[in-house]
Amino acid sequence: MEVADSHSLVIVTVEDGDPEFAKAIEEQLSVVTAWWQTGPAPGQGFVQTILRSPEERHDVERFLHTSGIREATEDEALVVYITSHGAVGTSSRHFLLLPGTDRDRLLATGMPTNEIVIAALDSRARHVLVIVNACEAEGIDAELSLLTRDLARSRTAEGTLNVVATTATRSPVLGREFAVVLRMAFAWLQEAAGIARPHLTISEFIQALEHATERLNEERDLSLPGPRTVLHGKLSAPTPTLPNPGYRPKPQVVTRAREEVAATAEELEYWLDRASGRASRDDPGWYFSGRQDINRRLTSFVRGPAGVLIVTGTAASGKSAVLARAVTLSDCAFRASPRYAEAVSKASADSVPDEGSIHVAVSARNRGPLSLIEAIGTRMGCEPDRTQPATDPVRQWQEGLRAFFTTCRETCQETRRETCQGICREDIVTVVVDGLDESADAVACIRDVLVPVVAFAGGPGGTGRIPIPAQTSGLPTALPLPAHRGLRLLIGVRSTSPGTPEAAVATGLRGLLQELLAVFPAAQVVRTDGEGVQADIAAYAAALLAGAAWGNDPAVVTAAAQSVACHVGRSFLDARLAAEQLRRGDGAALLGDPLWLSQLDRGTVGLFEQDLDRVTDDGLNREEALALLRATAFGLGRGIPWAQVWPAVAEELLSARIDHADEKIRRLLGGRLAGYLTHDVEDDHVVYRPAHERLGAMLRRWPQQPKATRGMKGTRGADESG
Repeated sequence: MEVADSHSLVIVTVEDGDPEFAKAIEEQLSVVTAWWQTGPAPGQGFVQTILRSPEERHDVERFLHTSGIREATEDEALVVYITSHGAVGTSSRHFLLLPGTDRDRLLATGMPTNEIVIAALDSRARHVLVIVNACEAEGIDAELSLLTRDLARSRTAEGTLNVVATTATRSPVLGREFAVVLRMAFAWLQEAAGIARPHLTISEFIQALEHATERLNEERDLSLPGPRTVLHGKLSAPTPTLPNPGYRPKPQVVTRAREEVAATAEELEYWLDRASGRASRDDPGWYFSGRQDINRRLTSFVRGPAGVLIVTGTAASGKSAVLARAVTLSDCAFRASPRYAEAVSKASADSVPDEGSIHVAVSARNRGPLSLIEAIGTRMGCEPDRTQPATDPVRQWQEGLRAFFTTCRETCQETRRETCQGICREDIVTVVVDGLDESADAVACIRDVLVPVVAFAGGPGGTGRIPIPAQTSGLPTALPLPAHRGLRLLIGVRSTSPGTPEAAVATGLRGLLQELLAVFPAAQVVRTDGEGVQADIAAYAAALLAGAAWGNDPAVVTAAAQSVACHVGRSFLDARLAAEQLRRGDGAALLGDPLWLSQLDRGTVGLFEQDLDRVTDDGLNREEALALLRATAFGLGRGIPWAQVWPAVAEELLSARIDHADEKIRRLLGGRLAGYLTHDVEDDHVVYRPAHERLGAMLRRWPQQPKATRGMKGTRGADESG
């Protein structure tokens, strides 16, 4: 993505003496100058130059000379906005109508619109945007298509030259209407469009204008055709002439190699807040001090020799959370931040991984073997082995990883200095793969991604072959090549809890945990749902409830947290949902309500039904809110984008139109159901998905079976199993 060193906004407005048209122009300018706004300091934002109310053609020509449009420099992003009455002559040329224009003498007294347009396009600026809002603005097309032939070839090949006309042939100028269209497009891009980069493409800009025009037509019973491009450069190339109103720089908590698994800035800020369970500045907060036994085991592992550690447990028992904590606390950028340093320093030293001890962390969610091995390889600074068949990219990456582990460090440093982030200097590399059970093909990921690196996880030298059991026949065996570095591998995977009815049913079936233990027979296993989990959940719930309006008495909070822990089994997810309901309402009343406790016994489903029944408090219809939530559970990849896709999927599930869908999504994200969702970024767009795969599975299966047929009070139904 190109970044311009300077930005200029040039505005030409031509009034006709009508006070109403003058007001319409002012409304347009208020939006235009807000979109292409000046910066807080010199050299930032757009330098705005405005020609107001020229009387005759010479005024415009003099402005073109004095404003420096034609002399715009190569590294300048140039935006020109023109608003005026206009007309197309019999020669198919378009003219701006000035106060002194004689319609019978357009050539002499009118201002040829394309002279302004070409002044910008034929400047040296690589990135140019011209918006023409005039009567019959589309009429500039015929002449402009001829004039642009005289532009240097490099102008159209290297830059982004875009011209937008707001009106069609024989259509009047859009006064207040275009101000409304711009304002609606601006608001839509701020939120619903969900574009996560600083600049838009011309396609995205036109899409926003079209969306706004459709809304305006619907609201005012109009039939405006909407703006269109009469000249466009690269349709999918972000351009610095189109700042994105919705861009919010994402706080960089950890380095890229670890960010898929690490905690988000929002999560960390929550736990740093005093209202989230910090008794004093000496208290590091639950995130940094909770689940001590498990965190100590992970810390000990990443300080030790090469090997494999599997973090497993039932759904929602905190597998991803403990891995995220380890990944986050090991990151150099995180540790260097003054914002987090104090809390880390007060955490128990034997539960905090050494700085830089985890090198790569990726999520297997919705990934197949190629996507997963590529994610690991690129973050390690590896390259695929192009000597292998191009038809087998997985094999290319397998050999690339094998070369990484078997190449001496000195050679590796020379060849990968720019991409490996210093990983190639390590004796042992630590890799985290979380969410293996959420992979698109978990068994293939084990076979094609994990098995080929088995040999390097066998010890500091990694030279011994770990035998592949007979049950995994057909899997590629790891060759006992001489290794120059070892591998510590941490894997997060869901499993049933030993001794439960679900585990008994699964007897004889090869679950993912058993597949992993067959490949890594010497692996350490850490269960997040084992002995002591109820005490961990009680401490977690107490931290969540400490900021409640009724939670001033620590004894009351402790009792409430213990009550929650007794009812939610091994589920941290259910503990969080229950705590949110207690914080919102009268905690004492709910804890004494047998109906609420019976719903809590039913787990995620029971808690969700309670929130769903009260969604009208947020101004939402129950069925529409349910459809909007369910839609996020069917998204592929990292989630579902908001703009147009989310409402369309929800309407399909509901089998009915959802009026004002964007506003209802906005209320959903700001209401009691927001805790059931999380967001991410994929392909430069913000996407939404259920906050946990357990929620996703529940929403995909909805509606649930009738309440009367579910488990008795005190039991957790089959839909709550791991």
